[in-house]
Amino acid sequence: MAYFATDTLDIVYRDQGPRDGTVVVLLHGWPDDASTWEHVAGRLNEAGLRTIVPTLRGFGATRFRDDASPRTGNSAIHAMDVVALLDGLEIDRFMVAGHDWGSNIAEALAVGWPERVERLAMLSTPPRLGGMANPPFEQTQRQWYHWFMATARGAEAVRADRRGFAHLHWVNWSPPGWFDEATFARVARSFDNPDWVDVTLHSYRSRWDEAAPDPGSAWLEEKVKAAQTLSLPTLYLHGDADGVNPPSTAEDVPSKFAGPFAPVTLASVGHFPQRENPEAVVRHLLTLFTGDPAALTDTTDRSLTMKKAAPYAAGIAAIGLVAAAAAGVAHAQGRSAQLTQVAQFDHQATGVAVTEDGRRFVNFPRWTDDAPISVAEVMKDGSLRPYPDAKWNSWRNARANELPVGDYFVCVQSIVPDGHGNLWVLDPGAPGNEKILEGAPKLVRIDLSSNTVTKTILVPGDVALQGTYLNDIRFSPDGKTGYITDSGTRGAIIVVDLESGKSHRALDGHASTQIDKTVKVTLDGKPLVRPDGRQPAFAADGIAISKDGKTLYYQALTGKTLYSIDTAKLRSDVSETDRSAAVKTVAQTHVADGLWMSKAGVLYLTSPTDYAIKRLNGASVETVLTDRRLRWPDTFSEGRDGTMYVTASHIQDTNWFTPGAPPSIKTQLFSFTPAK
Repeated sequence: MAYFATDTLDIVYRDQGPRDGTVVVLLHGWPDDASTWEHVAGRLNEAGLRTIVPTLRGFGATRFRDDASPRTGNSAIHAMDVVALLDGLEIDRFMVAGHDWGSNIAEALAVGWPERVERLAMLSTPPRLGGMANPPFEQTQRQWYHWFMATARGAEAVRADRRGFAHLHWVNWSPPGWFDEATFARVARSFDNPDWVDVTLHSYRSRWDEAAPDPGSAWLEEKVKAAQTLSLPTLYLHGDADGVNPPSTAEDVPSKFAGPFAPVTLASVGHFPQRENPEAVVRHLLTLFTGDPAALTDTTDRSLTMKKAAPYAAGIAAIGLVAAAAAGVAHAQGRSAQLTQVAQFDHQATGVAVTEDGRRFVNFPRWTDDAPISVAEVMKDGSLRPYPDAKWNSWRNARANELPVGDYFVCVQSIVPDGHGNLWVLDPGAPGNEKILEGAPKLVRIDLSSNTVTKTILVPGDVALQGTYLNDIRFSPDGKTGYITDSGTRGAIIVVDLESGKSHRALDGHASTQIDKTVKVTLDGKPLVRPDGRQPAFAADGIAISKDGKTLYYQALTGKTLYSIDTAKLRSDVSETDRSAAVKTVAQTHVADGLWMSKAGVLYLTSPTDYAIKRLNGASVETVLTDRRLRWPDTFSEGRDGTMYVTASHIQDTNWFTPGAPPSIKTQLFSFTPAK
């Protein structure tokens, strides 16, 4: 490490590589430090390049020389710091690569000193040429911390816990498991700089005109706003899993460059490419800095895809610890939303229910373990309370011959409120998703005000056939009819008169309720199979009902087609011929587990094979969010304020599909606020 004194700062920097080599300046971002370039700098030095890596003002051991100097952090003043350092080192011409803050500092250098900057690489943050327009609401949501820091309370919170604030972004902005805590702790020491908070606050406030730029740099800020394009050879590197600046934010980047230019998309990489996949970053930087600029080409680099697949399959427990540390910003394509972990469980959860007064419930089917609770209320502190009481939850597989199956929860698959003050519990009565215990399939109604069971509806053997698996249920608006998907060996829609308790099968064996034998369920490019080679084969599974109750939507999990039918055609007095004729194809979709019709009239679908939440848009589906923590997004529910809840049931991590996995696995409940 070396120090250089400018008029304003004592700058800490590293100067490495051959003294006669072409100079490359490497600029770090926020919340990070100069160590982010360690691996990259070394490789560039091996290629004959000299690297200058400064620590920015407000970070690490770089210090202001005068207590009276304003603790400013706008991009232009950082650029002027860099020029002062290079002038002192008698470096005239140079190339530059910047990440995050460093990306915009590098851009300012190219605008302010075009005769000195030869080539430019920008990582993860788009240029600000021409000024910064207000971002669309989806991007505003991702950049919540900008607006948070513009408030007095936000500033106070950052001062109180700068490391916690920074850690949240490391977790949110890249796929789970990308960093270890020891690395973060080393980097976070640079945030202990006494000026870090002030520089940080000014940086974000000034970019949105909530604070004026450093007076000495105002000329350069105006020059960046006035510039429309740059003509020097440029690479723009971007991770496709960037949680704060997804690829959608870079759509107009090519229009900002009139000379040789190429965007590089790094697959499975988040916001910190030089840390997450330094080898790929080195390759592309060497192409820019040592190659022919005319040869620059648009590239999607998939070098990390296979490397990252193994930890997700084999190291899920370790990754889960990191993922559970904080709320997550989802990695999105197109629209996105913020994903927040609400609770974590020691057993496999599938269903979730949120009531009008904000109470939250989950259920645990007995698939691979003998779960100690079947239905639980999730309390505010994250603890679980057996619901409605301990007695209903006292069934155990080991006591199957001792307890009457009609009076206990045997294998609860779904819990759904009916909008009329009741929570309904759907019990397929088939532990392990195997043989139905005679008399066990049932619907149990619980009055939410008294927390007592008020009705039990048994589903008889001529409706819940052997091989049936009662999967999910939706209710008519008047609360008189329930519609259940049968995802078992012979798919169907089971219709229940909730007043009389009578039920019947509809679309029994119809193509729309069956598995699609052409669909192969894959995860991370590999088929999801049991040890004996069997793929998942689940018939009618996801189900949703329109707000007016006139249309039912459904889909086989092992399928890729969303269907609908007029609920009037599901009455017991309608022939199967007429029902079949009433089935409509809504959209070609994907492997989907849960469906939900929101209060806003939007149909949501989970997408387990790509860790995503999607929604119907006309006759097609669009991605709402992707997040690696959504290991098999399963079931939805919706809060009164429109917040969506979804369980991650980790089906692929059970010993059904992962030999050697323990019977009990950890699962999570998440929430997100849909983008408008």
